[in-house]
Amino acid sequence: MRVYFLFLLLLTALLGGCYPESLNFRPGWGTRMIDGTVLEENAKVLESQAFIIVLEYYSNFVKFENESPLYAPKARVVFPEKNGNFHISFDLKATAIDLTFVASGYNMQRFRFRRQLGIGELHYDASLSRSEVWKNEFILQTAPFLENFILEQRYKMPDSQQLFLGNWLAEERSRFAEEKEN
Repeated sequence: MRVYFLFLLLLTALLGGCYPESLNFRPGWGTRMIDGTVLEENAKVLESQAFIIVLEYYSNFVKFENESPLYAPKARVVFPEKNGNFHISFDLKATAIDLTFVASGYNMQRFRFRRQLGIGELHYDASLSRSEVWKNEFILQTAPFLENFILEQRYKMPDSQQLFLGNWLAEERSRFAEEKEN
């Protein structure tokens, strides 16, 4: 038993070097919680309200010959607290999780993690950088990414969250229209 425990600690220590500095973890049997803070690049609170698109992947246990297994995605929106702290539960049935941090005027940031044995809780601090060309980035990257969650029903996102995304996109577009008129 002692050898197994030491092996688990060694494995966890070795895996710790594979992640960015902004990621810390606590040992455990399986990943069940991700927490952290969403801040501006220079550790200031964001000027606009941020939200997080949480995309969990569930294995279907279907694998065709010479192909990778199929995964069923499920998405939801999580809102950080006013100070930027967030807490996301990682469903024990999911095999991977993809977090996308979105805020008006900032570049999107993505973080992907596969469930691993030996890592119980993750702490990830997202540092969003200001976008110099927010309008272009919104049109080319952010809007199509978010519209996908509204149009595609395979993500099983709740209607209220789809409505939030639609309203947020409409507000950004109306802000661009007002700037164009001025």
